[in-house]
Amino acid sequence: MRRFACTTRSLAVRLMPLWVLLVLLNTSISSSALRSLEVGMEAPDFMLKDLNNNAQSLSGLRGEKLTAVLFWATWGNNSKKALQQMQSLHQKYKDAGLSVIGINVDKQDVTEETLTTIKGVAASLNITFPLLVDRGLASFNNYGIIAVPSTVILDRNRVIKYELSGFPLMGADSLKLFVEAAVENKSKPDQIAVTGYQPDKKAVRLWNMGTSSLKSERTAKSARSWFEKAIAADPAFTLPYLSLGELYYKQHNLTEAKKQFELVLQKKPDHAIALCALGQILLDEGNLPGAEQKLAKAVKADEAYLPGYYLLGLLKGRQGDVPAALQWFKRAEEIHPGDYRIFVHKGMMYEERKELPAAAAGYKKALELIMGQL
Repeated sequence: MRRFACTTRSLAVRLMPLWVLLVLLNTSISSSALRSLEVGMEAPDFMLKDLNNNAQSLSGLRGEKLTAVLFWATWGNNSKKALQQMQSLHQKYKDAGLSVIGINVDKQDVTEETLTTIKGVAASLNITFPLLVDRGLASFNNYGIIAVPSTVILDRNRVIKYELSGFPLMGADSLKLFVEAAVENKSKPDQIAVTGYQPDKKAVRLWNMGTSSLKSERTAKSARSWFEKAIAADPAFTLPYLSLGELYYKQHNLTEAKKQFELVLQKKPDHAIALCALGQILLDEGNLPGAEQKLAKAVKADEAYLPGYYLLGLLKGRQGDVPAALQWFKRAEEIHPGDYRIFVHKGMMYEERKELPAAAAGYKKALELIMGQL
C-alpha cells in the first residue's frame, strides 16, 4: 500500500506541470512578459465600472494637461504607497489640469467580497479620485502591465509621456517631479530622465497587426511578416523585436530568438524584459553563469519586474544552492504574492531535485491561484 501511495504521489507531481499548462492555454490570465506600449505611443481607451457600478471611460475622465493612470491591487503595500502619492497629486492639481484614475487589478473575476476589500482600502486611505475595477483584466492586458503597482502618465491626446513600474523610491520621486513640472508649465528638472521618442505611427500599426494576428490560429503565421515590416518602418522601435523574439522562442528557434533580444539590448542595454528573455534562453541551454549574469542585471535594471526573481530562484536550485533559491522566490512573493508563475517555478526547482512532496505543494499553490482568477 505504501509503495502504491508513493507511486501515485510521484505520478501526480509529474502531471502537475501539464495541468498548469492546460489551464493557462484555456484562460485569458496574463502571463506575457512583453509590454504592449512604450513612451511616445498612444494609450488605448477603456470603459470600466467604478465602485458604484457606473461606467467610466478614459476619454471621459482625462485631464486638460495630464492624466495619471495607476494600476494597483489591495494586497500590495507599494500599491497603497502609490495610491497615497496619487491622492496627494490629485488634491494639489485636480483644478490645474491633472486627472488621476486608479484601476484595480486584484482579480479577473470580481466578487462582492473583492469589491468590499477595494472599498475598504480606498476608505482607509481617504482616496477621492475615481477608482475603477478591471473586470476580466482587459485593460491590464491591453496596457501590457508587468508589475503592480504601475503608473502611466498621459498627455491630453493620450500619448504616454512617463511610466513607472513598481514603486521604487527614486522612481516615485522622479514621477512626482515630472507631474509637477508639466502641470505647472515649468522646464523639466535635470533630475527627470528623458522619457523616450515618438515611434513611427506606421511601425506601430504594423506591430499591432502582428500582435492581433497571434490571437487567431488562422492568421498566426503572418505575425512574423508584420513584425519584420514594423522593424523596417522604424528600426528604433523595440517592441517588434521583442515580439519577434518571443515568437521564435515559442517555435523553439533559440538562435533567432536570442538574436532579436540582443538587438533590443544594443538599443537599450538595461532593458529588463530582453535581459530576462536572454537569461531564460541561456538557462534552457544549460549556461548557468551566463543566465545568472543576465538575470541579475535585469533585477538591477527593474526591481519590479517579476520574472527575474523566479528565474533566479530556479537557477539557484539548479546550482544546488537551495537557500539562495528560496530567497529569490521569497522576494518574488513580496512583489506579487498572487502570481502563479512563482510557484510553478518553485515546483519545477523541487521536482528537478527529486523533492516530490515540495514540488507537489508548489504546483498545487499555482493551480489554486489560477483557479481563483477564473
